[in-house]
Amino acid sequence: MKPSMTLLFLLLIAGSPLYANFSQAHWRWRKDNGSQTRATWHSPQDFPTTNPFVPGQAIRIRMEIYNSLGNNETGVIGLQYQRGSSGAWTAVTDSIAGHDFVMARFSPFVQDGEATTSQIRDDGAGTFAGGKVLVSTWQFPDTLNAGTKQEFEWDVRPTDSLAQDSVYQFRMTFTGTTDNFNYGSPVPDMMLLSANAIPVNPGIYEDPRVKEFFNRDSGWIASDGSSSIPLSDGRDLWAMDDSYINNYDTMAGTTGCLFQVRNAALVQPTGNWQWPKTSTLIGNGPGIPSFFKNNPNDNYLMWPTGGYQRGDTVYVYCMNIMNSSGGLGFSSGGNDFLGKIVFPSLAVVGFDSLQNFNGITFGVGFDTAEPGNYIYTWGIQSAFISSNVVVARFPRNNPAAPWSFWNGSAWDTAISHIAPIATGASNGVYVAKVRNKYVLVSTEFAVSCDAGTHLYSSTADSLTGPFSPQKTLYTIPDNDLGHTPFWYGPNIHPEYINNKNELLITYDINGYSNCEPACINNGFDPDYYRPRGLRVPLQLIDSSISPYDQSPAFGGDPVGGHGEGHGDEHESWQLNAYPNPARHCINVSYEGFNSRDAYLVIRNVTGQPVYTNRVSLSGPTGTYTINLPGGLSSGAYFLQMESSAYSRAVKILLQ
Repeated sequence: MKPSMTLLFLLLIAGSPLYANFSQAHWRWRKDNGSQTRATWHSPQDFPTTNPFVPGQAIRIRMEIYNSLGNNETGVIGLQYQRGSSGAWTAVTDSIAGHDFVMARFSPFVQDGEATTSQIRDDGAGTFAGGKVLVSTWQFPDTLNAGTKQEFEWDVRPTDSLAQDSVYQFRMTFTGTTDNFNYGSPVPDMMLLSANAIPVNPGIYEDPRVKEFFNRDSGWIASDGSSSIPLSDGRDLWAMDDSYINNYDTMAGTTGCLFQVRNAALVQPTGNWQWPKTSTLIGNGPGIPSFFKNNPNDNYLMWPTGGYQRGDTVYVYCMNIMNSSGGLGFSSGGNDFLGKIVFPSLAVVGFDSLQNFNGITFGVGFDTAEPGNYIYTWGIQSAFISSNVVVARFPRNNPAAPWSFWNGSAWDTAISHIAPIATGASNGVYVAKVRNKYVLVSTEFAVSCDAGTHLYSSTADSLTGPFSPQKTLYTIPDNDLGHTPFWYGPNIHPEYINNKNELLITYDINGYSNCEPACINNGFDPDYYRPRGLRVPLQLIDSSISPYDQSPAFGGDPVGGHGEGHGDEHESWQLNAYPNPARHCINVSYEGFNSRDAYLVIRNVTGQPVYTNRVSLSGPTGTYTINLPGGLSSGAYFLQMESSAYSRAVKILLQ
């Protein structure tokens, strides 16, 4: 989770630029892929860029100069670079020999000398007077009038002399002026990575749709935490931890240096990765308006780890956290909670205080599809660097009842008897059932930059293990000027297995800690704090994971699932559905169902609920009409009807 010490770090390095009155000020790297108004950006304003080296590929740098002196400044403008932070400054010209960078000379998107429009955020720095785009011109006379600012966009490309994996810094020169030309901090810096510096992860890739889903400019902007909870009406509820909400500067590409809430939720239509279709949920306070909050004292907060739905309630495990001055800046605030959200409005309606788990955090995965009367959840028990992975269970109909814990051979009510079922490489652990296997992922230990980079996986045939030896599944490619980030928080999303049998796994990064600042000139790069979404072929995790969807006819939750019947006395009751195949609605016919009410659930072939409803019955025999949710794909589904004593499922087809 995101430590509170990061807040102090951000505050210490945040501040306004101390620019001289005649100086180079803000800047921003951009791609050479459009006009000077429409080209896309490599990074936010005043933040470095780190990209793979592509021979001859041009890159553009937008730079601002301003003059608040009483003199008009006339001189000769140029561009220089240096290798590292103390190398010799070298002019960028049209000569390749001995130069690491040269003017691009040609661009299909911009012309040499064309006028610039304002692309840099610098409110109050003077009247914008325009500048030039420089593609082939590398030295020219210019005048910057008193009280004005100009922007110049330099289009340059690397040469064969470039030192790959080295930091380069750039600056404009303004020689021959009446007053000295100065430089704000930081100056533009960048790195082009060699192929050897980029991890190779055959078959695994960052899903571009998921990347764009988290790349948004209103509502939720960035956070750590990225657990998803499939809902029975076809939506997904994403539970996020410390989150930036709104306040995104679309011009600079930055947000404020401090997040606004300690947790939030995103409500996504399942499979719809267009982020404007997703709503952001936060609370109303008092104090910090976090979505999960039951204490007006803002020194206490909650971090959600995972959750599940049962009937008309969504349960989310919430770590009970207290700000503190020691360790990483936080400690336990007492017993953890199960937050309760009413479905379908998704309003938080209460919290169940859980028992003392002796420092174990549960909720890093739930299993609701096992036969019987229990829901299962995995937890982590901190060890030095690594962690012990454990498992507990609780009654389906009463999660606040005393839990029981796997002691290595049986379920035990004493938390002190709990036994590890696996080992995580760190506290960053998540477990989920993926078709016919239980999959565990964990992140290499990293509480600062340049620490671990490996994502590990292991599998088991049983929720209590044993799990296979952990193996490296992925090496993160995140890199900023040669540094790797502080990262954690792996999450498995079985509801998002695509038609290529690729599982969605996310992880979180939390900036580059002591290696690179996160807050520059009162701006924060939100991409330093956004989840990454990986597509991982199931066969790379475990070749014995079924390539086919598994039938959920004998399991499932959100209302519980117990197979076709609970006992011999209930075997005679009947469940039928018609018309079958169905198109817009389907009728449920039942006989011998001796209960006053029932839960009705429709699941897809991966076991995920797409419809749920609690209905009152007039007698043991009758019919009920289900109006099918819009947007369901044609194909096979399973209709389940149950009460506390009954459960039965039938296969249905939708046209």
